[in-house]
Amino acid sequence: MSTLRLRVLLVAAVAVIGASGCALLSKSAPIKPRYFSPERPGDVPQAASRRLDPPVELRLGRVGSVANLEEMLVFRDSPREVGYYRLRRWTEAPEQYLKRRLTRVLFEERGLREVVGGGGPTLDVQLTAFEEVRAPRRLARVQVIVKLHGDRLVNWEETVTVEQPVIVARGGDPADASVEAIGKALRAAVDRIADRVVLELAGPPAAQVSR
Repeated sequence: MSTLRLRVLLVAAVAVIGASGCALLSKSAPIKPRYFSPERPGDVPQAASRRLDPPVELRLGRVGSVANLEEMLVFRDSPREVGYYRLRRWTEAPEQYLKRRLTRVLFEERGLREVVGGGGPTLDVQLTAFEEVRAPRRLARVQVIVKLHGDRLVNWEETVTVEQPVIVARGGDPADASVEAIGKALRAAVDRIADRVVLELAGPPAAQVSR
């Protein structure tokens, strides 16, 4: 074998070994999770158009959630199995979004007086679904168990479920579309709860007497 050919083979071998070493020693860029919030930026609650007369008092009691609702976004492909988007995460625990929305709607928009001490009607809620359903059709689901009670009796108890279609615009981000739909379902669920609480505590509006 000629000296020139031997040198060429040695140079090629060194190049291959060097490239392999770089590939083994180099680290791939870490995959970072994405953080989402169902709340709209700059979403300011509307002031109550009127105060309830007589005033209606309410204590916002326990606001919790089932154990599987944590920071990772949940999806469901069947009625019995749930999964997690490991790289999609909420900025807060889902029950915090529910609590903040309830506080805004009940006390700022509906005009109820918030009880912070002593007795009074109490609203306890538990978030049981905050998820994207992927089959048979794609939709967002929010489900809340609600209990409105006094010191002795329960005034109203119900499981409130709201579903919203997930609509992905052409060229849009499916994750953003899912979060937007979950946010809409949350707002609709809270509005439904607030309407029923006002009805239970204040009663139907007085009928107008025609003259």
